[in-house]
Amino acid sequence: MRARASILHRLHGADAYYLARERARRPDGRRITFWTKIAVEVARLEGREIGARASDRWR
Repeated sequence: MRARASILHRLHGADAYYLARERARRPDGRRITFWTKIAVEVARLEGREIGARASDRWR
């Protein structure tokens, strides 16, 4: 997972997290586990806080 996330981040830069999240969502509302894990790993690489509210991020 870490290698895939690194490649995605290298190819797409700041858009990598959003791209992985978009790929993780299915039309029926379910999630694709592989892309969810990639998104989490990309977030770790970028130093993002997952689940933090917007008001908490901008303090």
